[in-house]
Amino acid sequence: MASYAESLLAPGETVVLRSHQHPLSLLLDSRYGLLSWVVAIVAALVYLFVAPGVGIIHDAAVWVFWVAIVLGALITAFNYWVWRTEEYLVTNRRLMKVTGVINKRSADSSLEKINDVVMEQGPLGRMLGYGTLQVSTASDSADLRYETMRSPAEFRRAMLDQKMEWESADARQIA
Repeated sequence: MASYAESLLAPGETVVLRSHQHPLSLLLDSRYGLLSWVVAIVAALVYLFVAPGVGIIHDAAVWVFWVAIVLGALITAFNYWVWRTEEYLVTNRRLMKVTGVINKRSADSSLEKINDVVMEQGPLGRMLGYGTLQVSTASDSADLRYETMRSPAEFRRAMLDQKMEWESADARQIA
């Protein structure tokens, strides 16, 4: 089954590179789910060491444990779903950014309209292989920002290669 992004491609348009956000962004977005699991661990410790046996603290620790486990799993699963459905594509004609789980949002820019690309990577981003790309286009309202992107240099290189390919094909048609 083709992805939603592939259903948006024009006839003859091919995907050159597909990327997503770095897995670190999933970890950061799931911080409340992870915090919920920490609460579950604390509740388990209370159950085992503070209130062994029967009592209100014992019963509350059991309830807190199970609610925190389920809540953490739901939060993390939803964030994984969101992370997995966000796609960044370079095609032979344009850049695309597709987001959304139920309500999809697609932003794209033709390769010929790209004016500038700014890549930002801090020391941790260089070590772990993530960064941010800001693509400026001829119309300032259509700028694309790719946050916490996996392998931004590879994406930038593929985009610029396709732009040069597009421009040289355009020059051959004119000549």
